[in-house]
Amino acid sequence: MQAMDAAWSRVGIDSEWDAAVDLAKRVAAGGGLPELASPVLLDAGEVLHADGPAEGWRYHAADVAYTEPRMVAIGGPLTFGLVAAGSAVARRRARREAEALAAPQWRPLGALRILATDQRLLVWHEGAWASVWYGAIRDLRPDLEVGRLHMTFENDPPYCLAGPWVPYLTVVVTTVLAARRGIESTRSAIRIT
Repeated sequence: MQAMDAAWSRVGIDSEWDAAVDLAKRVAAGGGLPELASPVLLDAGEVLHADGPAEGWRYHAADVAYTEPRMVAIGGPLTFGLVAAGSAVARRRARREAEALAAPQWRPLGALRILATDQRLLVWHEGAWASVWYGAIRDLRPDLEVGRLHMTFENDPPYCLAGPWVPYLTVVVTTVLAARRGIESTRSAIRIT
C-alpha cells in the first residue's frame, strides 16, 4: 500500500487486490513489509506498514432510553379498563422495541482510516485515534473475495472491516501476527470464511 493522500487515493497500483497479492507474494518469498513514513507520532521503534481506508462495524450492545407511553382515562370504569389495557400493550411494545435496539448487534462506525504498524492498528474514528493492539486479537476471519475482515478480541467487542484495501490490510496483519506469535499460532487464529 503506498502512501495515502488526503483523498485516500493511490498512485501507481493497478488495483487494490493486485497490491494485496503482490505483497503476499513478497512476504512468502521472504521479503518484508513496506515501511512507510507515518502521518502521526508513533511509539519509539514502531514502524508503519500500511495506511488505508475501510468501512467499520463493531458488534456490541447499546444504551437505549425510551419513554413509556402514558394515557389519561376520563370516564367510567369501562373506559378506565380499556385505557389501562391499551396503555399496558403500548408500554410492552415500547419496551420490546427498546430491548431489540439495545441488543448486541453489528453497529456501523462508518468510514475509517487505518494505520497498520508492527505493534497495532491505529483507527481514526470520530476525530480521534484508537489503538487496536495485536496482542488482544484472538480470532481473524478474512473473507477476501468480498474485502472483509472480522477480528475477535479477548475483552473487547469484535470489529468488522470492509473495503477494497482490506485484503492488503489482512496480509499486513497476518504477517505481523506470524512474526510476533509464530506461524502455527497465527494459522490457528485464522478462520477462513
